[in-house]
Amino acid sequence: MEHRSDAPGPKGRAFSNRRGCGTRTSILAIFCIFSSIFSPVSSVVSENSEVWQVAVVEPELISQVPHDDSAFTQGLEIYSGKFYESTGLYGESSVRIVNMETGQIETQYNLSDDYFAEGLTIWNNSVIQLTWKENIAFIYDTDSLQQIGNFSYQGEGWGICNFDETELWLSDGSGHLKYSNNSTVLFANSLEVLVGGGPSERWNELECIDTNEHILANKWFDDSIYLIQTSNGYVCQKVDFSSIREEFELESSGVLNGIAQDPKTGNYWITGKNWSNYYEVKIDFSNLSANCQINSSSDSPVDCLDCEKENQIGLVYATIVLALIWLTYTSISKRQTEKPPIISKDEQEAGEDV
Repeated sequence: MEHRSDAPGPKGRAFSNRRGCGTRTSILAIFCIFSSIFSPVSSVVSENSEVWQVAVVEPELISQVPHDDSAFTQGLEIYSGKFYESTGLYGESSVRIVNMETGQIETQYNLSDDYFAEGLTIWNNSVIQLTWKENIAFIYDTDSLQQIGNFSYQGEGWGICNFDETELWLSDGSGHLKYSNNSTVLFANSLEVLVGGGPSERWNELECIDTNEHILANKWFDDSIYLIQTSNGYVCQKVDFSSIREEFELESSGVLNGIAQDPKTGNYWITGKNWSNYYEVKIDFSNLSANCQINSSSDSPVDCLDCEKENQIGLVYATIVLALIWLTYTSISKRQTEKPPIISKDEQEAGEDV
């Protein structure tokens, strides 16, 4: 059953004075129109008004490997010729080592039912695995997946990656990526991600590539992965995997959620929640700077202080006029509500059936 705060009265009828309601609605409508006309215009346009076209890159499919379709994939890495994969959901979360040729699980560690596992990364010959809302990351031995430590962080954890084991980057589903480049304060810095010049949210799985210059990231409920520049947060290219998904995946397959670069070949492997395969693809990210051409920009803020003053004066006058109309209406309609006539029960029921 749908629960609504604005549900009508008995038998689907709302009790109200129709004439009064209509008049009040008209006055409020006029007020809204005046407000929209005379509302103050922002006096300063954002300095960051650069706009660009996001180039779409088509992946070249190289090979496929079977994937455990019961795995609610949260993160994917490649280390020593093996897949390292994090799976989520309360009561089903795990970290596992998977054979890259057969898709068979070789080693697996299951988390307590109290934890919802998220992304993972390889750091100093260990595995770091985030949790969603538990504010804790677990550290595992890369060979045995034995838990060897943990650390705390603020906020939600979605995806994680690192550059040369010196910088850790984290996503939390917002429009920013957090990062830290020292061992004392975790994720103290933040970078806003801009797609085509505008903000964008739901950043999820991360893969750090190209020595501190770019991060590949997917967005929750999106069949593309995006190339983020770490210098400014700009996204100038994205890779569309919708054709691969439509051709090879099932209706029951979930969202794309796994990105890993093979250090031996330079190719990328992608998968998703409850997907039936891992996909090896080749992606051409050549001429990166050429594909991020700015279409327009505003180097200096635009001031409109006089416009704002005029709009504010107009709004004040409109408010005074409408207030007088409201007071006049209230004094006239007051008689209608002071002593409502007493009607019989039969008349009330007849009124409800109208």
